[in-house]
Amino acid sequence: MKIVHLLYFTEFAGTEKVCVDLCNTMSQDNEVFLLGNLYDFQGNKITDYLEDAVRFVDIPTDKNRHNIFYLYKISKILKKIDPDVIHCHNTKLLEIMKYCQIFLPKKIPIIFTKHNWFVKKRMKYADLCVGISPETLKLCNAKNNILIENGIKFKQAKRVLPDSTFNIVGVGRLEEHKNWQLAITALSKVSFDYRLYILGKGVYEEPLKELITQLNVSDKVKLVGFVDNPWDYIYSSDLQLLPSRLEGFSLALIEGIYYGKMVFALDTANHREVLGDDFIVENDAEKLAVKLDDVYHHYDEYSKKFSSVKAESSRFDINQVAKKYLDAYRGLLNKTDII
Repeated sequence: MKIVHLLYFTEFAGTEKVCVDLCNTMSQDNEVFLLGNLYDFQGNKITDYLEDAVRFVDIPTDKNRHNIFYLYKISKILKKIDPDVIHCHNTKLLEIMKYCQIFLPKKIPIIFTKHNWFVKKRMKYADLCVGISPETLKLCNAKNNILIENGIKFKQAKRVLPDSTFNIVGVGRLEEHKNWQLAITALSKVSFDYRLYILGKGVYEEPLKELITQLNVSDKVKLVGFVDNPWDYIYSSDLQLLPSRLEGFSLALIEGIYYGKMVFALDTANHREVLGDDFIVENDAEKLAVKLDDVYHHYDEYSKKFSSVKAESSRFDINQVAKKYLDAYRGLLNKTDII
């Protein structure tokens, strides 16, 4: 099968990781092209994350999507590739692909993956819309809508944190809705010694630094910044916190289940479905502090409970996820019912 993926590369975060992993995995048995901008806003190159088998085509993604000359230029690239399916990972590029069809000699099925919680009317342009969690699936409004949960490529992890303290890790951008302020405030109230490592960058860094200073936990809370190996930190931690109030489907959740010892998260996206009630926490610093104290003092009991969650981690292997997408592609091409 000849597959075109399209990506608006702003930073190498969740959407970008999923797209790249799908491209790399699908390219093992298919002809895969990735169309998008070469550099993100920080100067990172998308090709640094791609396997050699994936054929990258640099296209301008910041142009006016209603510019007829721009659309014609993109359609010429598509005509030359002649893909069986087009898979978009951003609504802007979905709209561009819809408009480009007028210049093509045949209709090419368009798939769109709904990676976030924003409501977008343009999803109806897709022939198939994929929700990555039950909540995002509810937002999908294409003719055909299905659920395919995110997955990752599992890697060998190693210890990078000292064993001398109780290590807690958080993975995600430093933004207000990621709710690191909840984790920091709650941990300032616990009765045990710990170290919290928050991996990520973002616009909310200064308010978090101010909160850390205000709560006098500078020796316990570390804003590590962006790292290429979050799985090593998760593997080295005693537990992972996901306090985000809004999620599509967190890749950090998958990493926590596979690499970590246990994960605690707010009740958003499909967290409760995946983790179970024992590992869901409330958006309340006092209650979270009480929960963390209980976890610390009854750690072995929670570890045994989490073993059943960990046993299901293979369902998030990128090879399993890619197979589901490929089956969905074939369903569109064969005009059969999509399951």
